[in-house]
Order: sequence, then C-alpha cells, then structure tokens
Amino acid sequence: MKKIFLAAAFLLPFSVHAQEPFSRKAYMRLAAECDKNKLDSCVTFAIWTRDYMEASDAARAPLEKACNGGNMKGCNVLGNLYLNPYGGLGEDADKARALYRKACKGGYANACTNLQSMDSKGAQTKHALSREERLQKLRNACVLENESACRALQAEPLR
Repeated sequence: MKKIFLAAAFLLPFSVHAQEPFSRKAYMRLAAECDKNKLDSCVTFAIWTRDYMEASDAARAPLEKACNGGNMKGCNVLGNLYLNPYGGLGEDADKARALYRKACKGGYANACTNLQSMDSKGAQTKHALSREERLQKLRNACVLENESACRALQAEPLR
C-alpha cells in the first residue's frame, strides 16, 4: 500500500501539468518552455496545437524536438500524426512504425501497443500510398477546407 501511495505522490505533479485546461496564456507559456528545451512542454504544446489550434502540420516541429531530445511520448504522438492522412504530414506508415518502435524501445508503453496494433494489421494494410496518391488525398482534403492539408500541399516540394 505504501508503494502505491508513494508512486501516486511521485506521479501526481506530472499528471497535473498534462491535465491543465487550455487557455491562450497557458499555450504561450508552453511555447516558451518548449523554446527552453522543456520537452514535456513541447509535447503538450504540440498536442494543443493539433487539437485546439487545428494545425496538425505545425505540431510536427515541437514533436520532433521532443522526440529527438529523448521524450518518447513525443515520438509516439508524432507517429500518430504520420498515420493521419489529412493531418498535414501525409500518411506514412513506415515513419509512424519507426517512431513507435523508438518510443517502445525507450519505454513508452502506449507506443508498444500502437506498434503491436500496426504489426497485427500488417497483412491487412493496403500498400503504401504513392506520392501522387498522397497528394491527391491532401488536395481532396484541401478542397473540403482542411487548412492543415492545404498548408501541407503548399509545403510540398515540386518534383
């Protein structure tokens, strides 16, 4: 019982930050903390950018910063973005799998679950999208006024 209490007392400060309600002031504070390499803040900032600001493509940079800095939750959330065909990054299951694998090896259990789910669907998953198929999905989403998809198309290098 003591161990459970001590674990709860230790983890409580971490969960309080994650459950902080969205506000513009808190959002800006998280951005500033991310600039100072507080990687948990980068992850929360990116999640809020994706969910509240509806700018999935803008969530990429802080998640990459967190992931490259060793924050495995950042790797996992970035993997999630790569599975969203309309999220502004395009659909890239290989990148998602690599990010989940990195986070799983780094001890982030949710990433292990995501990786296992991807692997169990392996035979069922369709072929990887070609560049043209991915661009067509983004064009369709942009026509339907998905701003992240439009920004992703604008950022797409001409080939």
